[in-house]
Amino acid sequence: MPITTAELAQAREAVAGLLEALGLNDYLFEVEPRNGEWEVRVECVIKEGWETVILPVKKEWLLVGRSDPGIQLQLLDEWGVKLAACKKA
Repeated sequence: MPITTAELAQAREAVAGLLEALGLNDYLFEVEPRNGEWEVRVECVIKEGWETVILPVKKEWLLVGRSDPGIQLQLLDEWGVKLAACKKA
């Protein structure tokens, strides 16, 4: 099933909110649809410069996660560990 522009925009908004909640200092991100799972590619500032971290995530989690606190907490916990080296604000 093709991805709609609205779905991609909704997913980007969800990721932006989650990354903001993690308190990262300087970062860029992109949501990349894949077959089945999607990828969130985060480039963030670390002590030595910049680092790229790929976060696989289910499309449905990005689309319904904004209204589901359980999904939000799980993604924050998981992404917080993977983005631990990124400088915090």
